[in-house]
Amino acid sequence: MIFRSLLLALLGLWAHLGSAAPALPPVPQAIAQHNGPIRVAVIRSLATDDNTLQFVAGAVREGERLGFRVSTYYSNGDDARFQDLVEKAIQDNYDGIILSHRNAPLASHLVKRIAAAGIRLSVFETPVDVPVAGVTLTSQDDKSLATLSLAQLSHDFNGQANIVKLWVSGYPAMERRQIVYEQWLRDHPRIHERASTGAVSADVPGDTERRMTEILARHPKGTLDAIWGSWDAFSRGAYTALIKCGRTEIKLYSIDVSDQDLQLMRAKDSPWVQTVAVNPATIGAVNMRLIAKKLAGEPTPLTYQFKAAALSQQQLRNIPAEVPVSRLGLTVPGWGDNNDFISPWFATLEAQQAKARQ
Repeated sequence: MIFRSLLLALLGLWAHLGSAAPALPPVPQAIAQHNGPIRVAVIRSLATDDNTLQFVAGAVREGERLGFRVSTYYSNGDDARFQDLVEKAIQDNYDGIILSHRNAPLASHLVKRIAAAGIRLSVFETPVDVPVAGVTLTSQDDKSLATLSLAQLSHDFNGQANIVKLWVSGYPAMERRQIVYEQWLRDHPRIHERASTGAVSADVPGDTERRMTEILARHPKGTLDAIWGSWDAFSRGAYTALIKCGRTEIKLYSIDVSDQDLQLMRAKDSPWVQTVAVNPATIGAVNMRLIAKKLAGEPTPLTYQFKAAALSQQQLRNIPAEVPVSRLGLTVPGWGDNNDFISPWFATLEAQQAKARQ
């Protein structure tokens, strides 16, 4: 992002000074000679919460910078609808598809179907049983996400606490985080899991609020110290339950982030003390870059992981309240920075788009 901004700024400066700007890199033939606009479909399985919308917005912005026509689709956890959306995207002959958060075993079948149709494909948090040529599997570094989050919890309670885990099986990210969690419990014998709950539905926060309210009713004050949410949609529901039940003595630790999460963490007397995350817009943008490189015939890896960063309540309270996730990098060093998979010819396409808008 910084590299891209500097390059475009220099081009603008050269133009302003009247100097001959250096020739922009040529665009690969497969892109330059494409018949009509390049069309990319973004298909997301999870509910249309803030995190999902930021992921999709990042992909759309990156695609539009390059002159691509991007369409977005959501299945809200419905397997049948997700499969229908993929089949329709194949029939509509999209040039590229980004899949997000489809679980096994359906994911492998759909990924192979898309690849067999000759459509370029990048996927996020979507398992495939065997590597598929030309397909990149992207994911968050779930080991570092879970490790950073759980380490803060154990530090804050000196390795002794009664906790609730918010988690659901069947999703690759959740399974990887669970492995870290189980080892963490073995390493901290004085930390005890008193309850565990979680489900993916059309209203994850609302569903989690109801589940957490029932758990709180069974565990009076003094019997629970903290909640660990393996996904921020769970954590938002838990937060609401804690507030409504007057149980803010219980501290909340989470993974993933959204603008709504930041507001809740900043709130007065908020029990939400930390989250560990990757900027969801960055994830969407990087997957779109991978599609662009695949369409150009450039090499891309079979796998790629996004590194995590911790955000504490104190950090957020030290910055302006109106700063959204997308601009946290301006005040939290390193947040959201990612220049991976930016080819030099991207600047040429961006310059073309800027000229077309004039």
